[in-house]
Amino acid sequence: MNRTTAGKPDEIEPEARHWQLLPGAGFADSYRAALPPHLATLAAGEIAARMMAGSPAWVTALLDLRNRLVAPLGLKGARLMVGATQADGGRPGFPVLADGDGQAIMGIDDSHLDFRLCVEKSPAGADGAQWLTVTTVVRTKRLLGRLYLAAIMPFHRRIVRTLLERLPG
Repeated sequence: MNRTTAGKPDEIEPEARHWQLLPGAGFADSYRAALPPHLATLAAGEIAARMMAGSPAWVTALLDLRNRLVAPLGLKGARLMVGATQADGGRPGFPVLADGDGQAIMGIDDSHLDFRLCVEKSPAGADGAQWLTVTTVVRTKRLLGRLYLAAIMPFHRRIVRTLLERLPG
């Protein structure tokens, strides 16, 4: 697959509207990268699907390990995919909760925490440049959720940055 390197993503402050995606959330982060021009005509959900489908093998391996480790705790498994089922055997991905041209929102509610993943493309600026922003919002529900969030945070940050750096063509 042909890839375009979008450059190093910037961590930015989540906007108030992002916190509203999950009332009572205790964590949110946002990362922004330049949107390659060849992706500018796509809807945000399609960009998210391509971004996740183009993830490196180490990201898939980490998510598989995560799923094996949390299964005994009764937590839901997930694949780094957009949509409730995928062509690769129907394994679950991140369910799409809302999808428009400029914004797609995915999320899962589980016993330990709820999360929302918002992928947005900005309108073109005066210079024609556009940004892609990925925001994650998390509401923990109990001690297990807080411990889980603390454990995955370093991986989460690296994964989001990697996906934005490797926006596919």
